Amino acid sequence: MAKPHDWNDWAGGLTLVLQTIVYVPLFYVILMPWLCLVLVKLGKTPLFPGFFHAMASTGWLVTSGVVGLVVLFVVIRSLLR
Repeated sequence: MAKPHDWNDWAGGLTLVLQTIVYVPLFYVILMPWLCLVLVKLGKTPLFPGFFHAMASTGWLVTSGVVGLVVLFVVIRSLLR
């Protein structure tokens, strides 16, 4: 039996779009500097070698750590509430 539609059925799709807009760049900022650091340390920088060296710099690694800690804090705080 089909469930009746509610006035806010569109909210689920909008939430998914907004979460994608927020979390994809966050994961990029968190993971990409460490991936680039591994590639630089192994000496396997494919295209654009300057990009990989720049992303493996200390500033990006610190930023990655800070953003990761903030995301971890927000997630843990929301779970404990």
